[in-house]
Amino acid sequence: MEWLRPLGRPAAGFARYAGLVVVGLSLIAAAVLVVLPLLGRALVRAVELLVAGCVWVATSISVGMSIWDVLRTIGRAAAGELATPAASVVLALLVLVGIAALYGLQRLLESEEESSQ
Repeated sequence: MEWLRPLGRPAAGFARYAGLVVVGLSLIAAAVLVVLPLLGRALVRAVELLVAGCVWVATSISVGMSIWDVLRTIGRAAAGELATPAASVVLALLVLVGIAALYGLQRLLESEEESSQ
């Protein structure tokens, strides 16, 4: 790698690595400060939705709906949510992430195969 060529002075190399460590730790701290509250909100929202769903299912069954009617209603609601543009974008992004992960895994396995020979 050309951009990591060794320097003639050890102090300059140490300063470079120390700078990289400081930048890396700063990025990690910023990510934690941004992502942690979002994860907390998502967890609370997921618990709220779970409780509301359980109450809805219990209420539906107690008024005389069969379990198949409840499952049919849940299936229709899920299909309706997946048909929205936002859900289509999320699914497309997940497909792209999966393709990128498979490509990366293939490259990793090819490099392992070459190094073992």
